[in-house]
Amino acid sequence: MKNIFTIALISVFTMGCTSTTMSLSEKDIEYGQFVINENLSSEDSVQGFKFSGWKSLSDNYLIITAVHDKDYLIQTNGTCIDLNNSHDIQINRTSSLAIYKQSDSISRAGNFAGKCNIKSIYPISNEQTDELVSIGKTFKSES
Repeated sequence: MKNIFTIALISVFTMGCTSTTMSLSEKDIEYGQFVINENLSSEDSVQGFKFSGWKSLSDNYLIITAVHDKDYLIQTNGTCIDLNNSHDIQINRTSSLAIYKQSDSISRAGNFAGKCNIKSIYPISNEQTDELVSIGKTFKSES
């Protein structure tokens, strides 16, 4: 009995010291759950939007930032291939004064064929941005 307990303890200790990462599909599930848990409401558009930056989350989710550090969680319709690995994006807009869900899209910079329509636009706080960015990050436990 003592040996079984010792082996179990060693296994837990060893597993606690390993690095783990989440797949993109696992991250997408967590982002969707975050939207539900935080009770985020999607907006049809963001008027007066001026793009100033972005953060990659997955091929289906990203955070775009407007001037004055206002962040928006964007969900795309379907998978935007390699969006997660892109160094730069382009927001393809129907209006220079706003972004609209359904009619506007996101693409990797210079990849006009790979446009992904915006499915949802969620205004988020800086704290929510930090939480979203931390989902699925590689971590190593102290041992």
